[in-house]
Amino acid sequence: MPISSVALQPSAAPPSLDLTGKARIRHAALQLFASKGYAQASLRRIAQRANVSLALIGHHFGSKLLLREAVDQWIVRRLGEAALSSIDLRAPLAEAAAQLARGYQAGLDVEPDMRAYLRRTVLEDVRGEALVLSLSLEQIRQILGQVSDVMRAGSPDPLLPWSAQVFVQVFGQLVLEPALRRDAAGLTGGAAPQLPFAASPGLRHPGRGEAAVALGLVHSR
Repeated sequence: MPISSVALQPSAAPPSLDLTGKARIRHAALQLFASKGYAQASLRRIAQRANVSLALIGHHFGSKLLLREAVDQWIVRRLGEAALSSIDLRAPLAEAAAQLARGYQAGLDVEPDMRAYLRRTVLEDVRGEALVLSLSLEQIRQILGQVSDVMRAGSPDPLLPWSAQVFVQVFGQLVLEPALRRDAAGLTGGAAPQLPFAASPGLRHPGRGEAAVALGLVHSR
């Protein structure tokens, strides 16, 4: 099964290095969608932040909805690159899933705007319709589908439990992070510290006695 082009297609350069109008629009939209929410981030505000005209947004993206879809696809490409560089496709499926989760975490740690956007998306997407989440879940499934160990799995759909666990481990942490920071700050009486996710539970196959694989997640920022 080929890995999705969303996972493999090279992404644009980071916003600080890519000064094209299209890239500035996409990055401005990402920032405003993250801070204001999709409904409150008007195209006029996005144009002002990107220092472009409204007409240029229409030229490159056509509409606000299509602009959000472009942001979502860009995020998934960047996360896919980080994830693919972290996984050994020859490893056992449990270990490969743990590596994949670490890869996504590493990608999010260096992209604070992306992290904030995904957190808001998870919290606001009560109907499960967000493109970025469905694309990410499909990407996780397709990447794990390349692991050699999948061919030896006995269940009809061996990817289902593992892809679900990686998805929940990565995106669930984004939702719980603010509460954990507040609690940690209250206990220490100071600023919220970085959280050591290295002790997070490992991935475990439901209904089997396999040992969990420690995720060793990187610290949050």
